[in-house]
Amino acid sequence: MATQGKRRLGVIGAGGIFRSLHQPYYQMTTRAQIVAVSDVREEAAREVAAAFGAEAYTDYRDLLARDDVDAVDICTPPKPHCEMTLAAARAGKHVLVEKPMCRTVAEADAMIAACQEAGVVLQVAYMLRFNPTHQKLKQLLDGGVLGDVHLVYTNEIGWFPPQHPWLFVQEESGGMLVEQAIHTLDEWLWLYGPVVSVYARTSQVPVGGTYPELERAVENNATVVVNFASGATGMLCKSWAAEVGHHGAGVVGSKGSANISEGTLRWKTHDMSEAATFRPDVPDDDTYRTVPPEARAKRYWSYAAKGASIEHWLKCIAGEETPTTGGAVGRAGIEIAEAAYRSAQTGQIVRLPL
Repeated sequence: MATQGKRRLGVIGAGGIFRSLHQPYYQMTTRAQIVAVSDVREEAAREVAAAFGAEAYTDYRDLLARDDVDAVDICTPPKPHCEMTLAAARAGKHVLVEKPMCRTVAEADAMIAACQEAGVVLQVAYMLRFNPTHQKLKQLLDGGVLGDVHLVYTNEIGWFPPQHPWLFVQEESGGMLVEQAIHTLDEWLWLYGPVVSVYARTSQVPVGGTYPELERAVENNATVVVNFASGATGMLCKSWAAEVGHHGAGVVGSKGSANISEGTLRWKTHDMSEAATFRPDVPDDDTYRTVPPEARAKRYWSYAAKGASIEHWLKCIAGEETPTTGGAVGRAGIEIAEAAYRSAQTGQIVRLPL
């Protein structure tokens, strides 16, 4: 495999997450060339492959068998992530896997071991770490502006239409906390440090649609309380079943507090007369011009943050950067989610490590 120059990539999974957030980066980068695309739906594979002048496959193993594929970007639902990563590692391909990394700690351990043995780079395509608003909060925390952290909170209360069959089946998605709340869990680990214990409650509101029977269905309500090694406490409230929603996240420290809502960071310390705000401007440059202008104006930092996570992976493969979202990082978030499910089942606090 080539180790320098433009990467030759295979894409496994040509659905919505690739098209909406990965494809815009690949359409403008000079670091990578997509040469092969695989999807179980032949039409989807052909459509994405045509956009890049690549070959289309319905079996990802055929893609991995190509000598001219240096690395793979896995954008499928969670269930096959582990299997595909193990196969890619055996084939000597570097791996970027869309969140969540996998469904369980056991799967994470297998993925990490396989990639280490093969000497390939494994990373998770987390994006909040690359968003300027969240990076600004990180700077405030690391600089001691807010003091010692006492309380962390995140509300993700909303309505998720029951129309994606795999998403609502436990063995397919891993659950709501794994499939979506993993963004928050990873951000908490990045901003506030390791977690030492977890207490959680989960439930399901029967909303019909593609939700399966209760024993196979994921939770659509969850409350998770974590204790950080620092002594801080965090609470996550998440729901897919709320017709009237509420979203926002924040932190309370000994010197001040901050919150993020709708892309804007707001903070105030005890010695400030009024709160300060930060919201990054959309640059007037040639980046992400393949997306519609209205979408670019509204969602630029989603495209840019995801793109930055992909570029970071490519730079790590080239030896230009050190991985910040590698397998161990992906595993840490999965471990918190798994602890939350154990706590919800037993009604007890679960201590980490598992």
